[in-house]
Amino acid sequence: MTSRIFEFFNKNTWFFYALGIIMLFPALFWHLGFLAINFPTDEPTRSIVALEMILSGNYITPTINGEFYYNKPPLYNWIIILYYKMAGNYSEFTLRLPVVIHLLLFGLTIFLFVRKHYGNRQGFMVAMVFITSGRILFWDSFLGLIDITFSWLVYTSFMVIYHFHRKKNYLALFLISYLITAMAFLMKGLPSLVFQGITLLVFFIYNKEFKKLFSWQHFLGIGLLLLLVGSYYLAYFQYNTLENVFTTLFNESEKRTIINYGWQRFISHLFTFPFEMFYHFFPWSVLWIFFFRKGFRTMLAEDPFLKFNFLIFIFNIIIYWTSPESYPRYIFMLFPPLFTILVYMFFKDKATNGIYSRIVEYFLMGVMILGIIAAIPMPLLEQTNFVDHAWLKAVVLFFVMSVLTWFYFRLKEQRMVIFVVAMLMLRVGFDWFIIPPRYDDFQVHKTGALKAAEITGDGNLYIFKDSETEHATSFYIALGKKQVLKFKHNNFSVEDFYYLDPRLLPEESYISHYDFQLYRHDQPLKIVKLKEETVQQLNKE
Repeated sequence: MTSRIFEFFNKNTWFFYALGIIMLFPALFWHLGFLAINFPTDEPTRSIVALEMILSGNYITPTINGEFYYNKPPLYNWIIILYYKMAGNYSEFTLRLPVVIHLLLFGLTIFLFVRKHYGNRQGFMVAMVFITSGRILFWDSFLGLIDITFSWLVYTSFMVIYHFHRKKNYLALFLISYLITAMAFLMKGLPSLVFQGITLLVFFIYNKEFKKLFSWQHFLGIGLLLLLVGSYYLAYFQYNTLENVFTTLFNESEKRTIINYGWQRFISHLFTFPFEMFYHFFPWSVLWIFFFRKGFRTMLAEDPFLKFNFLIFIFNIIIYWTSPESYPRYIFMLFPPLFTILVYMFFKDKATNGIYSRIVEYFLMGVMILGIIAAIPMPLLEQTNFVDHAWLKAVVLFFVMSVLTWFYFRLKEQRMVIFVVAMLMLRVGFDWFIIPPRYDDFQVHKTGALKAAEITGDGNLYIFKDSETEHATSFYIALGKKQVLKFKHNNFSVEDFYYLDPRLLPEESYISHYDFQLYRHDQPLKIVKLKEETVQQLNKE
């Protein structure tokens, strides 16, 4: 019986590839909207900007609490708004849905470009290695952040440059890559220009075609970029001055560099950066072992596509390696090129039963065994034993991981794809046991903010002067009241409600209606109405 099972899988190698695709959906969509908006991340910022655009009817100038927001252009907010409109709600699931959809499209893009050079198997593996990397699978893929979508655009631009360069179609190369760069700029600002500039400069210098950068095709591409970006800022200028726009975009990029952090932090970052990246892209970072394989440089030199991927990875990552405040999500677009090289090296080494590929396979099998062990205590731990059907879920996780590990051990030619399925099963286990314990920590703040909106009914609610607030709290209050929560510094009234940091006024100055908590604030915030004498005094100041 056992021999027939393995004979089936040896003959039908497509099975685990199909299973990997199917497993993406429960892994990525399960519990996607379970947690309230994640307060320690940029997710609340994305949500509040999109909501205020809808509430104000102004889709050109981003705002937070009614005040101009300059840190990011609005394209990603328009995308969120599109999903809000299509879904007909403002739920956490809808906010995060673009991330998962675009991650899947990112994977498809990787597959389509890599398969042109190395076939379906390697194209599939590079895409899935990227998607199932620890940082993406267990963090960024379930948060409503901008970076996966931005990275998808930048990576596509990389591949467009290489694809049309091979065809010597320079007009398409420059027009399409600058079209994508314009979209990326309207999403995140200056980093898109840095990626485009470095990639074009390095690639054309390496190919001894530096003069092409002064061709009419290149200038036409730059013109398209200026036309698209300029059109947006021309529309923006109808609502607000451009005085702070570009200085803020520049400062957003500059503040993460040595200029802001100094030499000590810079030197420290140079040494810690590789270890941080190894941790964040675990367990696939084990593939880095191929950097030390004999013949690595020769293999790069002999393959133009590998060489291109190496060039764009190494020259673009230098900016972030030398920037003390760099996060893994800033460089997601650089890891598909890296994994393209390393997956290629793995299969080359495996074809000769090399020691490096065997080390990788043993390492990955160790990770699977740890996954089996991790399932055992889940129904017993205080933090996870309250999960619905905890014993059943733990048994399923234990059983599936055990079966996959057995297949991994026996089906030597399919080990990589079986491990991909195992990683997706571990994400399902993560959805079952790790996400639910986080629920109360975030939900209490969402509940408090929505209750604050409810307490005020149809009355106006403002933030009193410079009372401390958070973007997630502002989002939920604005959502509850269906109006932008704005700051108010003058013209106070006894009729209006105020969101008050009690440190700003003595207790006898107001009538308190509700207390609630911010995520990063020890003292409760209050919803109050001001007393008549307080209003008179404030309006005189």
